[in-house]
Amino acid sequence: MSNDGLIALAIDDAGPVLSALANELLLACYGPRFTVAIHTLLETSKGDAHEGFDIVVHDGVTGEAKSVGLMSGGEKTWVEACLTRAIALYLAMHTGRRYTTLFTDEADGALDIERKRMFMAMKREVLRLGRYEREYFVSQTPELTAMADAVIDLEALKLQPADEAVVAG
Repeated sequence: MSNDGLIALAIDDAGPVLSALANELLLACYGPRFTVAIHTLLETSKGDAHEGFDIVVHDGVTGEAKSVGLMSGGEKTWVEACLTRAIALYLAMHTGRRYTTLFTDEADGALDIERKRMFMAMKREVLRLGRYEREYFVSQTPELTAMADAVIDLEALKLQPADEAVVAG
């Protein structure tokens, strides 16, 4: 029971739940296009099996399955965002800790405008499923910021030099 063995067992146990959560998010927000499976037993070139890790994505349109690393930028964004949020949901369900806030930094860059709308729908679905109170996300896309509940405009919050600052007493 080494650390590697325990970690591998934890991943094996979590894999089906993480896949199911990610697939639920993918279906709810992007439709049946993609489904994911987490593989912890990989095949070598000789046909032998060994422990490893891969996320295999099935494309419902083309019928192909491939590693997430081989997907286009926009497709990868969808899958990675759903997997990241599936991990957050899994941790919230299995650690006994209550998380209230999620953070995302410009994860929508590779998506076209329609996919960005779907991306926002996925964010809202995660908030609902995980009973999160909020998500702070950074985006330079006006269409996404327009769909946000509130916007923090960093340009408007520029710090003044110390000699111009008003000190409240």
